[in-house]
Amino acid sequence: MKKMMICCLTVLCVFGLFGCGSKDEATTFESALLKEGSLIVGTSPDYPPFETLDANGELIGFDIDMMKDLIDIINKQQKTNLTLEFKQMDFNNIIGAMQANQIDVGLSGFTYSEDRDCFFSTPYLNSKQVIITREDTGIASAADLSGKKVGAGMATTGADAVAEIEGAELVQPGDYTVMFQALKAGQLDAVVCDEAVGDNYVLSMGFIKCEEVFVDESMSIIANKEKTLIHDAINQAIAEYITTDAYQALLEKWELSAE
Repeated sequence: MKKMMICCLTVLCVFGLFGCGSKDEATTFESALLKEGSLIVGTSPDYPPFETLDANGELIGFDIDMMKDLIDIINKQQKTNLTLEFKQMDFNNIIGAMQANQIDVGLSGFTYSEDRDCFFSTPYLNSKQVIITREDTGIASAADLSGKKVGAGMATTGADAVAEIEGAELVQPGDYTVMFQALKAGQLDAVVCDEAVGDNYVLSMGFIKCEEVFVDESMSIIANKEKTLIHDAINQAIAEYITTDAYQALLEKWELSAE
């Protein structure tokens, strides 16, 4: 009898280790999320027209509007009823926050870089990094950045490209709002940023844009590498969304181009 009880206990322990162990594994998109009923999105609101704050301190921009449309598609495709929860943070902290399980996805004009330890979704928009400068600097192309002070966001592909130019001094005084103020004050000679962002500052602050494309890339939503259920759901939603009239209308609203 004692031997039989020991055998039964052994079977139960093995079942508990291998059978019940799968209970904690994510088996659906919703079970892979950090918070029940919510998709937590990390974003850095210093990059208009993609993400910024309005006069009332509310998040606005192309990425913000797109994510609101995407969650509707995700809810339809995944048969969920999720809401969005945005968390504001510095751009260079978003990947760390994701790896620390503080956010589910990152949405802040992310472009692919092999140095970024994360999953990149299907691109939702083409992106060009350009050089924004003042008329008095004499800068007309990347070759002219040698010997100049150039601003670019921390941990961005633009910053990586500037670092490769011999003689260029990469300066990162803060977010893009701070950088463009530094450019206006003469503390920087140029700023490298996404073309749509640069166009905003050209119009609002009187800068000029170099015609040369500095970096040609595309934008994606990022997620933790391990969370494949999130990868699949985001990719499926983007694939559907970029074929819709709503996507085209959003491009027009924020004066962007998918090309």
